[in-house]
Amino acid sequence: MIEPKQREAKTLLGTSRTTAIRLIRMGAALILFAASATVICGQNTEGVKAAENKSQLSPQEQSIRRDQVYVHQLLQRGTADAKIESVLQLSSRFASFNPTSDFHAYALSLIAKEKTALKQLKQTQQASVGSQPPAVVSDSSSVASGAIALAPSNPVGINSVKSSQESSRESTQDVVPTSTLDNNQAAVSNSSPAGFGGGLFLPAAAAASNGGGAAQSASVGTVSNSSAATRSGGSSSNQSGNSNTFNSDQGPGPGPIGPGPGCNLFPAPPSVGATVPLTYFGPPPSETNPSLVGPVQLLKSGTVDAARGTITLPLYLGHMKGSKKNVWYILTDVDDPNVAAELGLNFSAKLTFASNAARTATLAADGTLVFDKGTVDFSPVRNIVPGPPGAEFPPASAVPGAVGDADYSPFVQVTNAGGVIYNAPIVAFNVDASQINFPDGNVDYTKVHDEVVAIDPINQTVTINLINGFSFGRPVWYISMDTSIPLGAAIEHNTFAPLMAQLHLGTDDSFSSPIERIFIGTNGPESGGCNNPLRQGLSADLADGRRPNNVLGGIPTIALDYSPAWDAQLFEWTKDAVENGFRGQVREEFQILTFVQDGLITGPGGAPFGSSGFSINCPIAQRLD
Repeated sequence: MIEPKQREAKTLLGTSRTTAIRLIRMGAALILFAASATVICGQNTEGVKAAENKSQLSPQEQSIRRDQVYVHQLLQRGTADAKIESVLQLSSRFASFNPTSDFHAYALSLIAKEKTALKQLKQTQQASVGSQPPAVVSDSSSVASGAIALAPSNPVGINSVKSSQESSRESTQDVVPTSTLDNNQAAVSNSSPAGFGGGLFLPAAAAASNGGGAAQSASVGTVSNSSAATRSGGSSSNQSGNSNTFNSDQGPGPGPIGPGPGCNLFPAPPSVGATVPLTYFGPPPSETNPSLVGPVQLLKSGTVDAARGTITLPLYLGHMKGSKKNVWYILTDVDDPNVAAELGLNFSAKLTFASNAARTATLAADGTLVFDKGTVDFSPVRNIVPGPPGAEFPPASAVPGAVGDADYSPFVQVTNAGGVIYNAPIVAFNVDASQINFPDGNVDYTKVHDEVVAIDPINQTVTINLINGFSFGRPVWYISMDTSIPLGAAIEHNTFAPLMAQLHLGTDDSFSSPIERIFIGTNGPESGGCNNPLRQGLSADLADGRRPNNVLGGIPTIALDYSPAWDAQLFEWTKDAVENGFRGQVREEFQILTFVQDGLITGPGGAPFGSSGFSINCPIAQRLD
């Protein structure tokens, strides 16, 4: 029997989660197929035709086609035959359709066919200098040029995370050549030119007012962008890494599958260095006990696409009290373990102590939320002017792309449903479904949160960019939705949420603490960019537009102290540590605290290490190992 609190909470779900699951399981593959065909071929008609052809194929034929595309891409990247076979076996559905057949022979056959196709492609290119070669060329038994080239069979779902990772390592740069570059994930600055982190002075970050009472501080330097038109598009995947506009690009930027080890934290399969193939290995221990090593999806209400580095979540529609304005939001965390289990959300006991930084809502008779206050303006144009090369952080100026009013926080207490506190970030406000219907990407960021990759209000789903990080040495993916100061929101590509400033910081795991700690380097290794496996920190982020590889404290399955409200603790490697070659990539909380104790790390500018005075709303989504 469902207890009253559970029954009331259950109405929050409504039919959206069921609809979302149905969409993902039955339709998302076809949508992604058609969209990718358009990107690859550059012609909508060919993409639609390819999608129609694919829909007429049997599941086995579709699986073979995906395997062919995957093999083709790996060969283009110069991958050895043995590695292709090993990686393909991670993801191919061949065994499910042919349980008694020889996978080795199947793989060799695909490799031989795609080698022939590549040879023909090379000959065609040589024979027609100046003509544009097709994106994918193959013989009659190989993949059509419009076929999806994203990942091997079944890229969605955690059981195929490692296989999708291998696909992405080899092919991400070729698959989405027109994607937008990211300046993801690192909140690090104060909203006014005051002492920060105990001594470092930062520029002011301009927070455009939305007319709802949000504080607005003066900006320093040139911060305007060309026009609001630049706020639209580029969301389906990220612009090329060669772009130098990533600090003024709108949208989420690149996902977590970067071009090198400094921007891609996915662990290798256990068969590397072994004398037996991966098929000899059993399932990851995490399938038996989530606390053990192996991948674990933590935010279970959504579907993780490991090939693209995104998560698709249910999209909820509520309204403002009085004005009836539409409030489009997501649910990620809750302070009730039963509700968390029922809805697939993260449980956070610490959210109970976030009530002073939460807006309030009531549950209406139709199961929707009616919010008392708290609005967001998504029309501002995000822009950052970084510091000089080698010292890009702190930036000279910054403007966030979304600004909440003085009453906005992502945390919501539902007063007539047990007083439960949810993490419910707003992703669009005061717009109807027709204005934000971007199921295939190309999102209008004057109306939608910058971290959104695609939004489908008709089918009630929203796809959000994932971000690399670490928790106690384990690579993780999280999403970044809100920050309590403007400069942090600008760097994070998220919403400036002034009410989050009411969170009590600095107390970590003590009684009444609503926060957990996140550790953000300011001057970590950046030379070599993504090719540097030690790459980390805000200067690296602002220099190349990729995520800074932040270190999170406790998360579910590892610790009991998880909170999506992260108390930002910026750290700086000392001059002596840098000159002696001791600086590197840190991945674990107590490693950082030990280095602080040893004098290798301080707060910014040599200040004492500790809370930097602001917080970031970053719900955890996926543990990678």
